[in-house]
Amino acid sequence: MGGVLVLTAVLALVTYLLVRSGELRVWHVLLVGVLGIYLDRIGWADPVVYAVTWLVQGLTHTT
Repeated sequence: MGGVLVLTAVLALVTYLLVRSGELRVWHVLLVGVLGIYLDRIGWADPVVYAVTWLVQGLTHTT
């Protein structure tokens, strides 16, 4: 749960900085947010969450 909060905070910070710099428009952010909500409602968000979790664990895995 802690990793999810950190990743969410980092993504929110990056989004804020992109909107502030003019690289990303506010309507782009809103459109992607609505897409995320719809993906969650139809059940397609779980595979995305699993894929991101797998990728992050693979990149941060230490032996």
